Amino acid sequence: MNRKKREFTEEEIQYIISNWGKESPHSMKKKLNCTWYAVCKIAENNGLEIPRSKEWTQEEIETLKVLSDQYHYSEIAKMMNKTENAIYLKARKLGITLIQDRRKWTEEEETILSDLWGTKPIEKIAKTLKRTVFSLKVKAVRMGLGPMIRNNYDLITVPDLCDLLSVTRDRITTTWVNLGLKLKKKKLTNNMSYYVTTWEDLMHFLENNQNEWDSRCVEKNMLGTEPEWLKEKRERDSKENPLWYRRWTEEEIRQTETLFKTGKNYLEIAKTINRSEWAVANLLRNMGYSYRLPQFWKGKELKYLRENYENMTYSEIAEALGRTTKAIGAKAEELGYQKKLIKSKNNGG
Repeated sequence: MNRKKREFTEEEIQYIISNWGKESPHSMKKKLNCTWYAVCKIAENNGLEIPRSKEWTQEEIETLKVLSDQYHYSEIAKMMNKTENAIYLKARKLGITLIQDRRKWTEEEETILSDLWGTKPIEKIAKTLKRTVFSLKVKAVRMGLGPMIRNNYDLITVPDLCDLLSVTRDRITTTWVNLGLKLKKKKLTNNMSYYVTTWEDLMHFLENNQNEWDSRCVEKNMLGTEPEWLKEKRERDSKENPLWYRRWTEEEIRQTETLFKTGKNYLEIAKTINRSEWAVANLLRNMGYSYRLPQFWKGKELKYLRENYENMTYSEIAEALGRTTKAIGAKAEELGYQKKLIKSKNNGG
């Protein structure tokens, strides 16, 4: 039976033409409920260039085969620096079944999971069912198969940590690492790797940094049989969000503003003061720096400051360089010229 040809409205055609190059054909096909080929055909008929996929190397193909048993295809796309559509099409061409969204569990799959849970390593069960290790753990808890069995799978990846604890990747890889979370680098290929932590290290970190995460976001028993400290935390978190706990000190606010004015970006500031990028951006926005990027210092500006700091005041240098007086003072302090500038200002002001 032939499939009926998709008829596009003038409005849909105009949408494709207007957004070509700004939005991927894969994204358009989802919005327009059609095939990738149909979207590209409209573009081609209107004189637009069709994107050509890059050639896959044998190493990339082998990597795709390995990752397809462990990760959702959107995660694979990020790890391999390719589009989701490229991953999907290549997998289909190679006959590889990918892990996808909202795939309902069948009775047969539930029976297999129930029979194998605790008898085989969880990664082997995941490969058999074509699901992620994390999704198996969630399903096992919901089916009442008992808490996660650590000796089945001792490592947990950063993406799984994000899902498990409802926190951002940046918070884990930056803030938590600075607080002592141990992450280990696992190599996939010569050019590709990912980070994991052990359950023992994770539980040790969570116990000693209880104000860094909210237990209400974690389903009961998802962390295994819950110790007394976790039960007590759940009770506390039910009354007050622990993430409200850490307030900004005056010293942190002053240091953040100074670093920003000297040209540091959000990530650099976050690492210095042990905060997340989001927290830094939010603070600066509330201080009136909305949508402002740090104005980095050029070599010739630094040279001008060095040559004239003894004979000019803050305001004079600021006017010459087109910067604020505060910015000049902050940079001078960073370079060790603070006292001399103040002295010049007092003498010449």
